[in-house]
Formats: sequence, structure tokens, C-alpha cells
Amino acid sequence: MESMPKDGPVQEGRDFATELIREYYAKSSGIGPGKIESREFGVGTFDTKILSRHLSFKTKEELKGYLVANAPPYISYSTAYYRNPAFRPMENKGWTGSELVFDLDVDDMDIECQKKHGKSWVCENCLESVKSETIKLIEEFLMRDFGFSKNEIAVNFSGNRGYHVHIKRESLQSLSRKAREEISDYIAGNGITFEDFFRFEDFLHTSGRRGKKLAGPRPEDAGWSGRIARSFLSKLKAGPEALASAGMTPAQARSLFKKRALLEMGVRNGNWDIVEIKNKTAFWSALLEKMAVAQSDRIDKNVTKDPTHLIRMPDTIHGGTGLVARNVGSLTDLESFDPMSQAIAFNGREIEVTANADYEIVMGGRTFGPFKDEKVRLPVYAGMYLYLKGLAYINST
Repeated sequence: MESMPKDGPVQEGRDFATELIREYYAKSSGIGPGKIESREFGVGTFDTKILSRHLSFKTKEELKGYLVANAPPYISYSTAYYRNPAFRPMENKGWTGSELVFDLDVDDMDIECQKKHGKSWVCENCLESVKSETIKLIEEFLMRDFGFSKNEIAVNFSGNRGYHVHIKRESLQSLSRKAREEISDYIAGNGITFEDFFRFEDFLHTSGRRGKKLAGPRPEDAGWSGRIARSFLSKLKAGPEALASAGMTPAQARSLFKKRALLEMGVRNGNWDIVEIKNKTAFWSALLEKMAVAQSDRIDKNVTKDPTHLIRMPDTIHGGTGLVARNVGSLTDLESFDPMSQAIAFNGREIEVTANADYEIVMGGRTFGPFKDEKVRLPVYAGMYLYLKGLAYINST
């Protein structure tokens, strides 16, 4: 997908976008994180997400005044708390703790639709896929494995192509960089091996002969053990194609699917040897590696492990889309959340743009495009979305 030329009415478009951003902040209220006086802030331009940092604000009213006066295309804040957030260099700020944060972005995923449109475009399937990963992170890892409650977890749409998940438990704020990295590694399944979950046990055949059976995880087991068993049974139930996606050959997938009832009974009892498989150690080792990758969440480790990282501030504008980095609310709210409708910031008028977009966009419940160097009138939110992604320029407002 080719971007529009950089010459022409680029500055006029940016001036218009800036005024829309200013209007949004002028009408908004209550924007700003808790403990605002202890946070560091960073702002960016349309070209650079964080151009300057080490800003601080005493109150949300002071922050709003800054946002209205400057209309920054991007504003980020620290998940860290400092005694002196505006001081520099970093060691002079007086770090007192940081929230534990996870950043999931569709750019870090490998999904089928990207083979068609690449990673520069975000389609409905992209947004659903990263939402599913976010829900899995919360339900499977943060709640099931780590024991966090729903009330300790906050979810924000990033404003573009992903989600930020914040853990609010105060006892975790003193975690070191190393501890945060270990949490990230656990969730990503780094270092998982066959020997961690499978073992050969002696058993006695009905014929009186002794042998060895492959014992493995059960679905109700805690942590990765249960996750691997549940994932395998889910793929077994889904059919040969799902099994093949986990790393089996089509012939192996069809063979196991035919014996699925017997195999399911075995896995539920921890007996992964109930169906005879040649070279079982190599077979299950390869499958485990594939399943671990498929089950791990696509989290940006740099965000999780860095206690001084700046991240998009909730309910502010994303300068690359014109969408709001919306605070989603509860896990139930996330399940039904549609960013291309619920994160729209600009409304109330149409603008004329010349657009060049290879794929359709669905915003506000309407479908627009594709466009091939076409002059079209669009709702301001759709026109600005294309403009800020470099796929249109503005003719008239």
C-alpha cells in the first residue's frame, strides 16, 4: 500500500488535525493518571511519538491546560512514581516504584490476514486477534496463574493496534527489572522443554511384560502444564487442520484425529501414550515447542521489564490514527469493545480528501474504500484516520 506524496497540503492537514486535537481536549474532563504529581510525562509530534520528556504536572487541571494550549499529537506518561519526576538525568528523579505493565501489539503477531495486507495496515481481524490475545493474557496468565483479581487489572486500547494492561497491586511496584523480565519470560513460555512436562514411567502390561509409558500434563494442572494439555485437547477437538497448525504433518493430524476419543481419555488421565506414536519423544517435543509459541502472549518485553518506560496516556489522542487511547473498563467491556467505533474522537462534520487506500476500513459502523487516488467526502474521523496514516491528503474542511 503506497503512502500519499509528502509534498502538497501536508502542513495544512497537520494544522487542521492540531485544531481537532485541541477541540477534543478542550471538551474533555478528568484526563490524567492517579498520583499525577509523581509521574513523568513525554510528548511527541506527528513524526516522533516522544520528542521530549521530563515534564511534570501537579494536577489534572494543569495537565488539561497544557493539552489545550499545545495540542500534542502524542502524550505518554510514566508507569513509575518519582519524588521529583521533572528532574534529570533519570537517577535524580527518585524512583519509588512502578506499575507492572504489558503491551500487546498486532505488529508482534503473525496472523493470516497480514499475508494479504502486510503489517502496515490494520483490519478487523487484526484488531480481533490482538483483543483475543489480551483476553488470554488476563484470563489464562494474570488471573489463573498469578492470582490477580479483575479489580487489580486495568486495560487501555493503545489508540492504534493493541492494548496496554496495567496491574494495580501496590506490593508489586517495587519489583526489580530482573523480576519483571522473569514474569515476561514466564508468560512468553521462554525456556519450556519437553522434560519439564513429560516423563517416562514404568508400567506392567496385562501380558505381564514391563514397559514404559509417556506421562504428561492433565487439563486441570496448574500453570503451563494444564495450559499445554488444554491447548492440545482444544486442537484435537477442532480437527486435523488445527492439529496440523500446531506442527504435525497432515498425515499425523488425520491419524490422531481418528483416534481422538481414545487420545482425549488418555490426556485427561495424564497418559499421553495411549495412542502408539513412533519416535514419541521427538514427536511430542516438536509439538510442545509449537504449542508453547502459539500459547504465549505477544507481549513487548521491553515495556514489561523497564520500570521507567513511558506509555500512552489513557483517553488521549493517538497522532497516527486520530483515535482515542481509550480506557476500556472491565474484562467484560473488553470482550465487546470495538475500537473503530468506541475510540472515535472526531465527529460532527465531513471533509473532502484525496485517498489512496488498497483496503476498506470499517469505522463508526460504516465501511469506506478502497480508494485509488479518489476525491471523496468522508466523516472527519475516517478522513483523518486515512490522512494520519499517510493514505490521504485533505482538500477542504
